Amino acid sequence: MYISNKTVILIIGTILLICSDIMAIITPKDSIPSTRELAPVTIYSSRVPTKDNQLPVAVSVIGKDRLQVGQTKMSLFESLTAVPGVFAMNSENFAQDLRISIRGFGARAAFGIRGLKIVMDGIPESTPDGTAKLGNMDVGMVERVEVIKGATAGIYGNASGGVISLISEYIPEKPFAEFSTTLGAWGLARYQVKTGGTTGKFSYLANASRLQSTGYRDKSTLERNLINLKLGYQFTENAKLTFLAGYVDSPKAEDPGGLTLEEVGNNRRQARKANIDYNTTETFKQVRLAMVYDQNIGKNQQLNIRSFYVNRDFNTNQGFENSGQIAFKREFWGGGVAYQWTLRRYRLKTGVDLENQSDNRQRYDNKLGLRGTLRLDQLEDFRNVGLYILQEFTPTKHIRVAFNTRYDWVNLEVKDAFLSDGNQSATKNFKRFSPMLGISYNFNNRNTIYSNFTSNFETPSLNELTNNPTGQGGFNPDLAPQKSQNYELGYKAWLGTKIRVDLAVFKVKVQDEIVPYQLPNQVGRTFYRNAGLSTRNGLELGITYKMLPALTGYFNYTYSDFKYQSYQTLAGKYDGNALPGIPNHNVYSEIRYFPKTGFFAIAQFRSISSISANDANTVKVDGYALVNLRLGWQKQLKGILIEPFIGVNNINNAVYFANIQINATANRYYEPASGRFFFGGLKVRI
Repeated sequence: MYISNKTVILIIGTILLICSDIMAIITPKDSIPSTRELAPVTIYSSRVPTKDNQLPVAVSVIGKDRLQVGQTKMSLFESLTAVPGVFAMNSENFAQDLRISIRGFGARAAFGIRGLKIVMDGIPESTPDGTAKLGNMDVGMVERVEVIKGATAGIYGNASGGVISLISEYIPEKPFAEFSTTLGAWGLARYQVKTGGTTGKFSYLANASRLQSTGYRDKSTLERNLINLKLGYQFTENAKLTFLAGYVDSPKAEDPGGLTLEEVGNNRRQARKANIDYNTTETFKQVRLAMVYDQNIGKNQQLNIRSFYVNRDFNTNQGFENSGQIAFKREFWGGGVAYQWTLRRYRLKTGVDLENQSDNRQRYDNKLGLRGTLRLDQLEDFRNVGLYILQEFTPTKHIRVAFNTRYDWVNLEVKDAFLSDGNQSATKNFKRFSPMLGISYNFNNRNTIYSNFTSNFETPSLNELTNNPTGQGGFNPDLAPQKSQNYELGYKAWLGTKIRVDLAVFKVKVQDEIVPYQLPNQVGRTFYRNAGLSTRNGLELGITYKMLPALTGYFNYTYSDFKYQSYQTLAGKYDGNALPGIPNHNVYSEIRYFPKTGFFAIAQFRSISSISANDANTVKVDGYALVNLRLGWQKQLKGILIEPFIGVNNINNAVYFANIQINATANRYYEPASGRFFFGGLKVRI
C-alpha cells in the first residue's frame, strides 16, 4: 500500500485538527504543563556547548521519553526515523545492522553505519576508517540523542554526513532499581535490569539487557546480551572523572539475504537458499573501556582529557564459498586532549584526537557453513591524528560567527601474512585540511537565520579497500577518498509559545563518490568504486506543535534531489541519474498524548516515495506508508513506578521492504519487511 505525499500531508493535517478538538474536550485541566519540546537546548556534540538556536548548523535532539517510553528498544531505528534529513533502513536484519544516512551519506553502506560520526558520551563509537554499528549500544540506557546534519569534518574529521551523538542516562542522586520486559511477535523478548545512585562524591549506573528474536523471515534469529557500567567521582566542584565500561556478547545474528521479486511473490518470509546452505551468521564479542576527565580552570577555562580501548572478536559466514568466511580481531584505541577558553565575545577550543584501529583479518572458504581453506591473512592498520581549532565570535548580540579548522593525518597499512599468492602488503597516506565557516543572525530569542560552508572528506574504510575485485589481498588500488563541499541556509523559529519550526536547505557537491557494486560470479559480496561527480540538493522541515499541555504533534518532511553529474562504467553512463537508496520524499508525523492521569498514547506515521535500487535507475522500489500506535499507563504507587504498555507497528499491514541491496546482481535487491507487529511490556522502577 502506497499513499502519495499530498495525501499524506492532508491526512496528517486532518489528524492533528481532529485530535486537537477532541483532546481539548477530554484533557483534564491539571494535565502536565510541559514546554520542553519547544525550549532551546544546549548541544554538546558541537564540541563547544551552544544553545541549538545559536548554532549555524541543522541539529535535532531526541529526548529520553521518545527513546524509551512505549518503544521496543530493539534499536535506534524507532527514534532516528523521526529526525528530518535522516533516512534509515535495514531494521530487521541484525547481522547487517541499521543502515542510516544523513543527506544521502551512508546510504551506500553494505552493513552498519558509513560516512557518519557516531559518538557515545564523547567517546567515538565510529572507528577511524569511518564505520560503526549501532547494535553495540543499548537504547534502554540512552538519555538523549543529538544529530548534527552535515558540516562536521571541521569538528570530527573523517565523515561527510554528520554526527549522531548519544548520551547515556544521567546518574540520579537517589538510588533506584528498574526492571523491564518487552515481548512481541516473531519471538521478540527483551529483558533489562538497571540500577544507579549517588553516595557522596561517588556515583554509579549499571545496566544489563538481553535481546532475542526469531525474526519475521526464515534464518533471522538474533541473540544479544549487553552490560554497561558508568562510574563517576567528583574530586571537587570543578573536577570530575567518569569511567565507562561496556560488554556485548552476540552469539547469533542470522542473515536471510536478498531475494528476487519472483521469490518475494512466492514466499516473502523465505531466506535466500544460498544463505541457508552456507549458514550466513554473524557472531561477535566486544569490550569497551573509557575514561573522561573534566576540569574547570577558573571561570573561563576548561580542560577535557579522554582515553578509550575497544577489543572486538568478530566472525561471519557469507552466502558463497570462495573466501566466504571472515574473521578478525580488532583493537581500537586512542584518546584526546581539548582546551577551551572563553571571553565575553569570543570562545576558543583547540585539541588533538588520536585514533588507532588494527584489524587482524582472515578469509576462509565457506564449506556449507564449515571453515575451509585459508585464502587471506593480513594485518590492517588505520591511524588518524587530527588537530582542530574551533572558534566562535559574537561581534554583536545578534550575530554569531563560527570558524572551525581541522587538519588530519591518515595512514593506512596492510601487512600481508598470506604469501602463497605474492606479497600484497601496501600503504596509503592522506592529509586533509577541513575548514568550516558558519554565521547565525538572531533577530530575537525566537527567530534565527544561519548559513554555513564546509569542506568534508571521507576515506575508504578498511572493509571497502580490502574487498579487492582482483581477488587478491592488499588494497583495491583504484579506490580513492571522496571529497565534498557543503552549502546550507537555515531558519529556526519559535512562533508564539506553542510552535517551533526548523527549516534547512542545502547543496552538496561530491567528487569521487564511493558507490557499491557486485560481481556476477560473487553474488552477495560487495565491492566499491569511485563515481566521478554528484550533487545533492535538499530541504529539511521540522515542526513541533504544542496543541495542548498534554498533547504534542511533530511533523517532518525531507526532500532529496541527489543525482550523478558525471559517472560512467563499462555497464553504462549514468549522468543525470538519481543516487540509489534514497527516496525523494520522506514524511514523518507523530502525536504524543501524556495527561497527568498517567495514561499515554503515541501515534506515528511514516511515508516515503519510491527508491532506485541501482545506478542505472532501471529498478524502482515502490514507496510505502506505515502507521504505528503505542498505549500505556504510568502509575506511581508509594515510591514504585509501574508502566505497562502495548504497541503495534505497521497497524495498516503495509507490504514493503525493510532493506534494498544497492546494485545487487541476479536481481536480489529485496529484503522483505514484516507485516503488522504486536508487542507489549512492563517497566517497574523502585
